[in-house]
Amino acid sequence: MSRLPSLLPLALVSVGALASLGASCHRTPAQPPAQPPSAVRDAAPAAQSAPTLRLYFLVDLDGYLEPCGCNQRPLGGIDRAARAIANERNAAPRSALVAAGNTFFLDPHLDERMVWQERSKAESLAGILRGMNLVGFAPGPSDFALGADTWSRLSTAVNAPALAANAAGMQPSRIVDVEGTKVALVGVSDFAPAGGAPAQGAPATTDPIEAARAAVTAAKAQGAQVVVVLASVPRRVARSIASSLDQVDFVVAAREEGNTPPPPERIGRAYLLTAPNQGKHLGVLDLYVRGEGAFQDASDTSAAAARTRLDGRIRDLRERLAQWAHDPSVDRAAVASQQSRLDELVRQRAALDVVAVPAQGRYFRARTLEISPDVEKLPEVQQRIAEYFRAVNEHNRVEYASLRPMPPQPGVARYVGGEACRECHEEAFAVWEHTPHSLAYRTLEDISKNFNLSCVGCHVTGYRQPGGSEVVQNEGLRDVQCEACHGPGSAHIAARGEAARRATIRTQVPGEFCATQCHTPEHSDHFNYETYLPRILGPGHGRPVDWDGGMPDGGRASHPADASIAPAAH
Repeated sequence: MSRLPSLLPLALVSVGALASLGASCHRTPAQPPAQPPSAVRDAAPAAQSAPTLRLYFLVDLDGYLEPCGCNQRPLGGIDRAARAIANERNAAPRSALVAAGNTFFLDPHLDERMVWQERSKAESLAGILRGMNLVGFAPGPSDFALGADTWSRLSTAVNAPALAANAAGMQPSRIVDVEGTKVALVGVSDFAPAGGAPAQGAPATTDPIEAARAAVTAAKAQGAQVVVVLASVPRRVARSIASSLDQVDFVVAAREEGNTPPPPERIGRAYLLTAPNQGKHLGVLDLYVRGEGAFQDASDTSAAAARTRLDGRIRDLRERLAQWAHDPSVDRAAVASQQSRLDELVRQRAALDVVAVPAQGRYFRARTLEISPDVEKLPEVQQRIAEYFRAVNEHNRVEYASLRPMPPQPGVARYVGGEACRECHEEAFAVWEHTPHSLAYRTLEDISKNFNLSCVGCHVTGYRQPGGSEVVQNEGLRDVQCEACHGPGSAHIAARGEAARRATIRTQVPGEFCATQCHTPEHSDHFNYETYLPRILGPGHGRPVDWDGGMPDGGRASHPADASIAPAAH
């Protein structure tokens, strides 16, 4: 059993060195710089007093240190999550962090070239989570992507037990004592990724429901007053656990794909909670432990969902009553009955405007904090992330310095670079210089990510293509140049005659080409081919040479996230 006299040292204390955080749990918290309440979009609802315990939870972090910067409003960042926790420390002095799902890696099987970079990122993340006082997590299938040895090092570095009651060799549960209140954390995991085999080194698993039942029974026998199941399993299994085990209070469920967090879902006695993945939101569960019995839901998110449902019913009934008022064939007694029903719905709706605290018994409040760009970064974590990116950049610069792209097959065109295009297409080149595409590589250089394997491919031309560019060997092909859309140009330059030249180059680029290469939902969340295309067109490039509309849509500075010029980083 573990006592938690002082939790979340990284979030509550301004720490100088992350390496020494393990000894910082009992230090006196220092005040971080004040931040406007508006920085966190979802303000905490008012409570009678501080909760008995606040559990912050992350769901399928997927190894993300920070979000892809290409999105117009990127959500996430472990440095921002740490700051969000710090901002709320006065409201919840007794706090802890848990996690469920893939924590260290996104994919269960990694490209060989990504191993060093991904391992380094996972090690950095483990140190950060340790500083945030992660007290337990249920790992996911991708956490074993680099085998059992790497998994062992990471689980040791994070200094929190990996909980999986149904996995061979793993700890089934942990009980933490919060000033006399015993909270059991029970983990269950499924290490088979959707549509694939488990990663090498992942432990064998048994029935998660029965394993959870045994672990919960054991925890209750040890005096646990609150039981939280961390469920890194398919959603149907998480629901079955909630419905089948009558001693469970909460199930924190992984594998949430949506970006809009659902409200708590009551299933039997338990409540199912989740949050958007990759750190876009931070889950918050405030527990008010008063006596025994089932928890009551006093969450504003639940009340908001109920208000939305009632608003819809009220609107529909009002519309029907308005129609019936002008229909003499409708029975007036039935209309009066429906009017009474409407009045009752309106009363129910008004009662939901204020979320009342239960007069007696145990209750909880659950919500999620959106980790938006408005939330400041905690400097200590921000520094750790920057150190990781600098180390990766330098490692890859040396490691891949001699790596060259494959030569094209005989008779197949190779990439020649935009300067070769400029000789005949001066007007089109001038248009390109006014687009964000022309700054793509520089944006990576500015933040030490130009050799990052997760970023460089969308910021150079012909990446890993025959006769194209590589991580380091990309001189003359940096930025998103002409050939990124029109294809390699050597055959076009060598062709003689207008017809031959047209036959050797791609003049029309289909929208799906962009949407599947770099403007994917992860990296370009608002991409729409029809609206984005005009932003790279101009006189001599998709427009008549004498077109008087000027250069593309306000110039490159107006659309810093519209053409893959921002860093794509995890």
